[in-house]
Amino acid sequence: MPSSLASDLKRVENLAFSRVSNSGQFLERFHASDQALIGKHPDFPLLEKIYAWMFVPYSLWPIDVKGLGLHVLAAIQTGKTLDAQVKLLAELLPEPPARQVCDSIAAYERAVISGSYESLINAQFKFDSMEEELARNETFKSDWARLKAEFAIAKFQNPKGVIRRRMVQERNFRPRDWKFAWENETIRFQQVFDAFCHRWNLYGMEHEKPLLLKLSVNLTPFSTMIEIPKYWSFDPKRDLQWGAVTKLHKIREVKRQGPKLSPGRSARQTETNTAKHLWAEATQAGLKGERRDQWVMGRLGWDARTDERKLRRMLENRSTGGRSPTGARHTSPGQRPGFTVSHPFKP
Repeated sequence: MPSSLASDLKRVENLAFSRVSNSGQFLERFHASDQALIGKHPDFPLLEKIYAWMFVPYSLWPIDVKGLGLHVLAAIQTGKTLDAQVKLLAELLPEPPARQVCDSIAAYERAVISGSYESLINAQFKFDSMEEELARNETFKSDWARLKAEFAIAKFQNPKGVIRRRMVQERNFRPRDWKFAWENETIRFQQVFDAFCHRWNLYGMEHEKPLLLKLSVNLTPFSTMIEIPKYWSFDPKRDLQWGAVTKLHKIREVKRQGPKLSPGRSARQTETNTAKHLWAEATQAGLKGERRDQWVMGRLGWDARTDERKLRRMLENRSTGGRSPTGARHTSPGQRPGFTVSHPFKP
């Protein structure tokens, strides 16, 4: 674990989406804690896992990990035992992805935050053409002028001068505030602005600049999403660089799938489970070291000349909660399941 707050903050500074603000508060409080004291707490291993998530790209956060971390840290600092529901949440949070996975996705995020998807799409000219046409459209200018006449636009802009419409959700679900309401100016403006963005294919406005939707590929904690704006004349063979999209999707070490692979994988899992039971039986009987290895491999029917390292690799499975049956803590994250990914389209 890094020994200084400075080195940790330097790591998160290289991540996109304001990660210093997302992770910095937790890191500062973590390093300010009495490490010897909190390290003795029975729930400290859960805090360690949350700490490791602070360096995971934001696209992969399935929950507010910083908020969870601050909650768990506060409890541990005061010597309180975590309640069962918080422990369940922390335990369900998977181990963080491998460092090389995080580095690759972090590089992708830095491109996305600047609005650049050019490494994944081939049809930038379609976006450029539509953007130029929109900038010249007098009806669009008139609609925007009417909004500015009805509402004090500056009240709804963020510090960068951006106003965003409400986001759409997976499977056509709607946010809780989507239902029609007209109680105050903020609610009324959002209703009108959403309709304005829908008419002109926008995700928002930046001062006087329309933020036009574009063909994009985005990672989420659960999937790889391809967004095709409704105005876009989509050519699946030419518009996307499918090799680059597939590579991005596979960054999370998605396993190969298919009818020929499934039986073999099932057989390996069965053998792994058998090996674990045999290992536990041998340990209970007092066997250790090479004698235990040879006894387990013999019961598995392996050749006596088999390298013991094959058995150790089999036993070091993520389902053991971070520790292999040998008692050694994992130092390399390796492959980590935990997220379901899917392509909504394929070439």
